[in-house]
Amino acid sequence: MSMKATAIASASGTIINAIATGKGSAFGINLKVKATVELFDDGKNKIEGIVKDNPKVKPNLIKRCVKNVLDYFGLNYSAKVETETQIPIKSGLSSSSATSNAVVLATFAALGEKIDDELVLDLGIKSSFDEKLTVTGAYDDATASYYGGITITDNIERKILKRDKFKDDLKVLVLIPNLKKNVDVNRMKLLKDYVEVAFNECLNGNYYRALFLNGILYASALNFPTNIAIEAIENNAVTAGLSGTGPSYIALCYEEDVEKVKKTLEKYGRVISSELDYGGAEVIG
Repeated sequence: MSMKATAIASASGTIINAIATGKGSAFGINLKVKATVELFDDGKNKIEGIVKDNPKVKPNLIKRCVKNVLDYFGLNYSAKVETETQIPIKSGLSSSSATSNAVVLATFAALGEKIDDELVLDLGIKSSFDEKLTVTGAYDDATASYYGGITITDNIERKILKRDKFKDDLKVLVLIPNLKKNVDVNRMKLLKDYVEVAFNECLNGNYYRALFLNGILYASALNFPTNIAIEAIENNAVTAGLSGTGPSYIALCYEEDVEKVKKTLEKYGRVISSELDYGGAEVIG
C-alpha cells in the first residue's frame, strides 16, 4: 500500500530581517515550491529524496522534513520525496522555509492526518534547524510562506504579532545580482537599535518605509550595494531593499512602472517578475 500527496508553498520577501533583534516581518511572493511525497508502509524507514530542478543540491532538508513528520507520528514507513521549485535557492527568498512547508504539508496529506498549521510550521522549522539552514528559525519567512500576505513575528517566541495585506495592488520584482552571499551575524547584530526603528515602522503598518530602511541597514552591514534600492525608488518603485541576508533585492511597484523599474534593476543581474501571494501553502493533490 502506498500513499501519495502533493503540496505547494510560496517564496517570501523580507520587510524586516530578524537576525538583529529576533523580530521580523516577511510577505508571500507568488513563486512556488511543489513537493510530492509518497509513503510505503514497509517498516524499513528508508527515505529517498530528489531535488528535481537542482540535482546538485543535496536532498538532506527534504528527507529530514519527511523523517521528522514520520518520527512525530511514530511511524517507520519508507518514503520518496520530490521537489521542484520556481524559487532561486540561497538568494534570500526563503527557499528553505518554503521547501520545508511544502514537504511537511504533503507528508501530512499523504498520511491523511488533520492539518495542524502550528505543527506543520514547527516541524518545518525544526527540520531547517536540524540541517543548520537557519540562524533565527525564520518564523517570519515560514509564516509568510505558509499563510501568504504579510506576517510580523517574534521569532524567538515563535509568535505571530500581526497579519496584514499591502494596501496597494503591487507587482514584485526580484533581482538576483551577481554577488556572493555573505552572512556576518555579528555585524548584523550591531544594528539592533537601528533595525528596531524599522521594526516599529513595520508594526505601525508603514511597510514600504520599513522594507527600505531594513534593506539599507543590512546591505551596509553585509557590504552589499545600497544604491540598488535607491535607484529602484528613483525610477518609481514604491519601495525596495535587500531580501533576507541577500544577495537578492526586492522592489515593489505599480503595474505601469514595472518596465521602468525592471530596466534599472537589470543593470545588476537577472530580474524575475512576480506578484504578491495571498494564498500561501496548500495541498493540491
